[in-house]
Amino acid sequence: MLPESLNTGEGVVQGMVGMDTTAVLSVASLPTPYDVAPEITSPLTDKERSDLKRCEQALHGFRKALIVAGKALEVINRGRLYRETHGTFEEYVWEVWGFKRAHAYRLIDEWPVAVAMSPIGDINEAQARELLPVYKNHGPETAVAFFRETTELAGERKVTAAALAEARAVLPPRLAAPAQVADVLRAAAAEGRVPRIVPPRVEIPERPAGEPTPADGDALKDAARAGAEGIAVLEAALAQQKQIYDRLAGVVAPALLYDPGRADMLLGELRQYANRTAYRARGRGGEGNEGRSAGDD
Repeated sequence: MLPESLNTGEGVVQGMVGMDTTAVLSVASLPTPYDVAPEITSPLTDKERSDLKRCEQALHGFRKALIVAGKALEVINRGRLYRETHGTFEEYVWEVWGFKRAHAYRLIDEWPVAVAMSPIGDINEAQARELLPVYKNHGPETAVAFFRETTELAGERKVTAAALAEARAVLPPRLAAPAQVADVLRAAAAEGRVPRIVPPRVEIPERPAGEPTPADGDALKDAARAGAEGIAVLEAALAQQKQIYDRLAGVVAPALLYDPGRADMLLGELRQYANRTAYRARGRGGEGNEGRSAGDD
């Protein structure tokens, strides 16, 4: 969320993003938390409705924080507004806001993506990170078409960052026009290649006319559904594994320099779960193996 120090009475943030964030970003503007007994099922009182509206405004402001922070940082960086107190933008964001230059530039890159997607729905930073390559490689119109199509295909399901990564993986290197995105994603959905967005349909083959249905027909259907769900999980796991592999590139050495102890611990956990994943992938990982250590394999 945007630091309170940027939300000043002069309306700095409001001028940057064209929205009044004063009411939604102030902790003091929210009601004091209070308890309501579980057995209370009556409609909300006028005060409760007012509290709900205020809290939802605050949550809406939280979802807008990506746009606010990213644009604010771009204004500060390009205008060199840090120059009275700091020699570089990197020094400024680290000493004042406590994050690395790379993170600041990610926010700067991602805020136009969030603005482009806002007519469809607010997105968080993780979603913006997955949409950014589409935005950069194919252009804003294609990125909007991509997000709109994934949202429509998902229906009531939430389009997570992992789902966007899965959908992005099926896009070709080049697209003739933004409208082609819909054809590509719908074909992938029909083939079961985007299970996080459209779970594969389970087809139960019909028996020939006159052939009696076995007593275990329901069990066969359940097994078919379980198998289809298993395929969906495996495909999703593969997409995540590829994503993890890509994201580890070039980060291990800097992490070891920055915090060797924690980096070693995290790398050990990664290796342990990689071994556990390999164990389960061999088809032997059932219940009761959760406690196995990496060295047990």
